[in-house]
Amino acid sequence: MASHGMTRHIRRLAAPRALPISHKGSMYLRKPTAGRHSKEYAMSMLLVLRDVLHLVCDKREAKMVLGRGDVLVDGVVVKDDGFPLGLMDVIAIPKAAAYYRVVLNEGKLKLVSIKAEETKVKLCKISDKRLVRGGRIQLCMHDGRTHIMEREEDRFKVGDTVKLSIPKQQLQGALKLEKNARCYVYKGRHSGEVGVLEEIKVRPGSKASDAFLKATSGTVITRKDYLFVVPEEFKV
Repeated sequence: MASHGMTRHIRRLAAPRALPISHKGSMYLRKPTAGRHSKEYAMSMLLVLRDVLHLVCDKREAKMVLGRGDVLVDGVVVKDDGFPLGLMDVIAIPKAAAYYRVVLNEGKLKLVSIKAEETKVKLCKISDKRLVRGGRIQLCMHDGRTHIMEREEDRFKVGDTVKLSIPKQQLQGALKLEKNARCYVYKGRHSGEVGVLEEIKVRPGSKASDAFLKATSGTVITRKDYLFVVPEEFKV
């Protein structure tokens, strides 16, 4: 189906605050296509190649690079210059020996350089669990992915992090949201902090639970929903 009337650009001054760009420059920016991430926390592939990594000078060069299949996201070749990139997406540009993971630091999207072997695993936070037809369990991830398993295989809770192989997306393991887990705060006033989970304080009613972390800066108190369990090698 054709996307008649869809706006493919946004004004730079009206761009989401999470985009790592200057408000000075061209009037318009390439808008990320709808899908994997919310528009408040997503940036287009063109913006990443041109404005963040400075690998290309303009849209024409970006389309040439993408058309050759030189850029992979989560192990899959991407050719759309509006492809949305967000939290924990893994970007690989083998010809340039460049490998990155998308994180949120102080409310801004940021690309962190990683090793080539780290691009073989994608970290996904379980945002929801559902019972589907056949009595099986469906895990819903933070980036829109789903994973269906038999009921007897289910050992996961909402908030846990799963490790998926790239690009086959096979379940390789999990990191539990529990005491002494290493957690990364990706939203809120403490965005970018990494620490050890000491306690989760459940609030009555519909109030969000509080989480207490021991970080290098001291004790961090944030919402439980803002935590992302990460491995030891994770860096921001």
